[in-house]
Amino acid sequence: MPAKTCNAAGARAAVAEKLRRLGRVQLRLETLQSELNAQLEGVRRRHDRRIAALQSRTSELRADLEAYCRARRDAILPPGRKSLTTPHGEVGFRKGEAAVCLRDGLAEAEVCRLLRTAELDDLVRTREQPDKVAVRRALAADEVTLEGIRRCGLDLVEAPPRFHCKLRYDALVQAGRA
Repeated sequence: MPAKTCNAAGARAAVAEKLRRLGRVQLRLETLQSELNAQLEGVRRRHDRRIAALQSRTSELRADLEAYCRARRDAILPPGRKSLTTPHGEVGFRKGEAAVCLRDGLAEAEVCRLLRTAELDDLVRTREQPDKVAVRRALAADEVTLEGIRRCGLDLVEAPPRFHCKLRYDALVQAGRA
């Protein structure tokens, strides 16, 4: 669209009018957003205590459920099963990822020196600490043996099984307990 020809004073006046309209609309928008934020903050404050109490209770119940399941894992899960499904949800255990850790009494600097001496420089980060992720990968790819990393002051510690819990909200709602 070609620009209209007009005089400079008229153009400046038009710009001023457009800025005035934009400013008024922007001010109404900011006022409305401010009112909305104030109302939302009021709603949040009204619910904060109940939400915090329910979050705390949820954490307690989840911890109690996990402790119960860990203590009775063999009774809860039939041989070969990793999880149990009930009408109200599912609990189970999954194999945790093994962690590479320093062996007792050895400092990171000493472990790095031992790794370099064993020509395993690629398992050391430039920050002078063992690269535990690289060590796990090297172990998995059979590039290094467990005995080899043990000679260098590291060990592989099996992680405990990770617990998971998944609620079936549809069943809880149908049971009238939600």
